[in-house]
Amino acid sequence: MISASNYGFKKHILPYSIVISKADLIVDGTISKVSKNEYEFTISQFIKGKSGSKIKVSIWKEWICDPRIKELKAGQRLILFLEKTASGIFTPINDSTGEIYVDNDTFIDIFLPKEFSNPTILKKGISMFVQNFTVYGDLNDRFLQNVYFASNKSIFEIYKLTENNQVFKFLIQNEIGKYVTNELSLSYRLNN
Repeated sequence: MISASNYGFKKHILPYSIVISKADLIVDGTISKVSKNEYEFTISQFIKGKSGSKIKVSIWKEWICDPRIKELKAGQRLILFLEKTASGIFTPINDSTGEIYVDNDTFIDIFLPKEFSNPTILKKGISMFVQNFTVYGDLNDRFLQNVYFASNKSIFEIYKLTENNQVFKFLIQNEIGKYVTNELSLSYRLNN
């Protein structure tokens, strides 16, 4: 007899606008060495933040609702969204969300938004988002109740930018909600 029990487990998904904003470091590179609890990562490109060219990244624990896409091994290319711990080691934000596998310049994660079509477009969209928005509020609040984004660009300038990159457009249209204008900046609330 095969059990088909559903225990209602579900990973808490963070919007990429929050993952990008929380990140101390967003990088593209390859795994150099894997040990029991961490891996050494060689950075080929900094998208957000700065560090040495080799960093240590903690290995997050897999579970039923958040399995790893592939085994971690030397030579694997990843785009990482990382927070720095007090001990100086980096950790992927929201586990698998912060660890995107790249093979032959394409993503192998079928759960990524379709707009994240390739690493070049993703990195450009992230850079555009970081350059044009500042986040305010408690990013560690599970419900992101008082989180909002501000931009010094007009809504028309932001709209124009969405025409240049599908990832940036996705972040604006699908993750950042209604805007409120004032004389100083353009503010957006998170769609949740």
